[in-house]
Amino acid sequence: MMRSMFRHLAILQALLLPVAAGAQTPAGATRANPEIVTSGSGVVKLKPDRATLTVAVVTRATSAAEAGRLNVNRIRPVIAALKRQRLADSAIVSTGYTVSIEREPLGRAPAPADAPQTYVARNAIRVSLWDLETLGQLVDTALTAGASEIANISFASSQAVDARQRAIAAAVRAARADAEAAAAAAGGTLGALIEVSLLPEYGIAGGRAADYYQFAIAGAATPIMPSDVSVSVQARVRFAFTPQP
Repeated sequence: MMRSMFRHLAILQALLLPVAAGAQTPAGATRANPEIVTSGSGVVKLKPDRATLTVAVVTRATSAAEAGRLNVNRIRPVIAALKRQRLADSAIVSTGYTVSIEREPLGRAPAPADAPQTYVARNAIRVSLWDLETLGQLVDTALTAGASEIANISFASSQAVDARQRAIAAAVRAARADAEAAAAAAGGTLGALIEVSLLPEYGIAGGRAADYYQFAIAGAATPIMPSDVSVSVQARVRFAFTPQP
C-alpha cells in the first residue's frame, strides 16, 4: 500500500515539472524561439513660430463689488490696447475671473480683528501670437495699458505633427541599433521584427520665458528669447533572436 502511494506521487511530480518550468518562460518567447526586446527614444527640436501668454489685471478694495468695478475699468483699456496690435478676436480669450478675500501671507502678523477685509479681483486673459518678433512689444503694451501681471509665456510650433513622425522614426532606429548590439554580444544575429509599440511618454515640451510682473519698460521693447520646442517619442521593439549554432 505504501509503495503504491509513493509510485503515484512520483508520477504526479513528473507531470507537474514541465508546467513549473514553462511558468518561468517570458510571455511571447520560448527556448526554441528566443527574442530580444529593446526601447529607444527620439527627440526632434523645432524653432517656435507661435506663443501664448497670460495677461491679468488685479484690483483690491474693501468690498467685493468695488474690487470688481475697479477691475472692469482697468481690464477694458488693456483688451482695447491688445486688439490694436492686429490680433484676431479669437486670439484673446478669458481664462479666469475670481473675487476673493485677501489672506495674510505666511509669517505676517494677522490684521486686527476690527480691520476691514480686503477683496481681490483677478481677471486673466490668454493671448495667442503668431508673430514672435512683436512679443516684447505686446508685453509692454499690455503693461502700459494697465495690466498687473504677465505670466505663463510659452512657445509652440506649427510643425509639431511632422516632427512627431520624425521622432518616431528616430526612436525605432535607436531601439533597433541596441537590439543589433545585444544580438551580437549574445553570439547570434537579429531576426525578424515581431512588434513595435509607442510608449505613452510622448510629449511636446514648449519653450518658456520668464514671467513679468507690474512694470513697463520705456523705449525699446522688452527682449524675450524663446527656447526650442522639443517633440519626444519612446518606442519599444521586439525582434526574433537567432543564436549561432
